[in-house]
Amino acid sequence: MPIQTAKCEGDIEVKTAPFDPRFPVCNQAKHCYTRYNEYHKCMAEGGEDCEKYAKAYRSICPTEWVTKWNEQRDEGTYAGKY
Repeated sequence: MPIQTAKCEGDIEVKTAPFDPRFPVCNQAKHCYTRYNEYHKCMAEGGEDCEKYAKAYRSICPTEWVTKWNEQRDEGTYAGKY
């Protein structure tokens, strides 16, 4: 899936996660959680192209959630598999 882009004033390029038909509704919480897990799964499996997942979850997930999940992963209390 290619990342959707939009050109802004100057040379700034804004990117966001591409449309995912598994998450067609406005509430993107599940989409965010899935992308976060896909990134960590890719990293755990030694994937070479994991950055696309990182860019996707960073563009749609609230920073507070990511910070909380990262803290939980560090403490070993994260509910996800990876």
